[in-house]
Amino acid sequence: MTFTTRFRVGAAVLAAGAALVAAAPAYAQTDPAPPARLTELKARADEAVKDRVGQLDKLNGALNGAAADCGQNADVGSQLANDRTGLQQLDATIQAETDGKKAVAEYHQIFTDFRIYWLQTPKTNEVVACDRTSKSDTTLTSLRQKIQARADEAKAKGYDVTKAQAALDDMGAKLTAATASAGQASSSVADLQPDKGDSSVLSSNLAALAKGRQDLHTAWTDLQAARHDARTAVDELKALHKG
Repeated sequence: MTFTTRFRVGAAVLAAGAALVAAAPAYAQTDPAPPARLTELKARADEAVKDRVGQLDKLNGALNGAAADCGQNADVGSQLANDRTGLQQLDATIQAETDGKKAVAEYHQIFTDFRIYWLQTPKTNEVVACDRTSKSDTTLTSLRQKIQARADEAKAKGYDVTKAQAALDDMGAKLTAATASAGQASSSVADLQPDKGDSSVLSSNLAALAKGRQDLHTAWTDLQAARHDARTAVDELKALHKG
């Protein structure tokens, strides 16, 4: 008797890997000093706000385009929308300002009270990475079920599927671990708030984001291992007829 089977096992994991790479560290830069002249400060503020509003739109698009949801998309999407409104209102206040000292304080708020690049960008990337990991997990779980059905069929016909089953069992464990690691990353960063100039909060936020990236890397590694297990199981089942 000949036992053969074919499965495509790579695309889902590659997509997840790309998503994890996107969850890059927050930008290592200092907040820019405000220009001395009020007119120049207003122009610089308007430019900074428009740049950040554009970035928020991109982040919101990434959330809306996610093929799955680890549970934090709505919360983070609401944060992004609030930031968008807040930045535009702050810009309007700065543009109408006549007091230079107040304008300087308001200018600083663009960076400390919103943290679009230091916080919201890496945060959203990590949440979206979890979403894509969840999608890949679903795809690979479906694949595992198909391979398991073939293994059960072969076992019922008297074949020794011990090695294939071991690979499938490990695949299931790796998928469970990947989901847990990615979920931890997403849930741990979703509610992080801007530091508003508090250096201790900024350090805590950056540490949480770094831990999230580490968890996502662990998830990616487990997905790769699950993919390898799938291939091993398929190869073992294909080889049965040679015995």
